[in-house]
Amino acid sequence: MQRSLDKKQSILVLLIISIFSLSILVFSIGVIDNARDLKLQANMSGINGLLIEYYIDHNVFPREELCNLKKDCINFRKKINVLMDHDIYYISNEKDYILYSPSFSDKKIYFVTGPDFSMDQVLEVPKL
Repeated sequence: MQRSLDKKQSILVLLIISIFSLSILVFSIGVIDNARDLKLQANMSGINGLLIEYYIDHNVFPREELCNLKKDCINFRKKINVLMDHDIYYISNEKDYILYSPSFSDKKIYFVTGPDFSMDQVLEVPKL
């Protein structure tokens, strides 16, 4: 004798499968955002290395008002050639600089590189 699911059981099975699928989706989005943050940190470390090299050669950092390296920063691009796929922001007064970008996993935290050449996470971008 073959037993079939009644309507209530079918809805319960569908609900359990939906909750399970939703939890996998939420977990996957978090993992993807963390991976994007790691790539962003690697890109910022590379730019930081280029800035250090420039500073060693010229004894100043490229001067720029706050700009987006992906779209703007004309003076920076003339001096340091970088290809960007993230929105990374740069500001410098020649002796100090700040390089930052919003995090993908936590929209309120920025990765900041300062004149001490270290990368930190902060809630708001410090002033020069």
